[in-house]
Amino acid sequence: MTDKSDSDDRIPDPSVRDAPEKAAAEQEAKGSVHEAIGKLIGDDAARDQGRAEKRAGARAATQAKQSPRR
Repeated sequence: MTDKSDSDDRIPDPSVRDAPEKAAAEQEAKGSVHEAIGKLIGDDAARDQGRAEKRAGARAATQAKQSPRR
């Protein structure tokens, strides 16, 4: 049996590297949906919460793109 742990540590997994960008995009999309639902049902608090989540996702996406990659 071969020990794969030594060789696996040197190969970066692209899905792990892109995880912050993916999470930020998901947060932005969820916030956009919540904002739209709040507008449709006339719930100002839900609309504002969705808008805040959407903006937080956009900020996180910007930061994820600017962070140095290894």
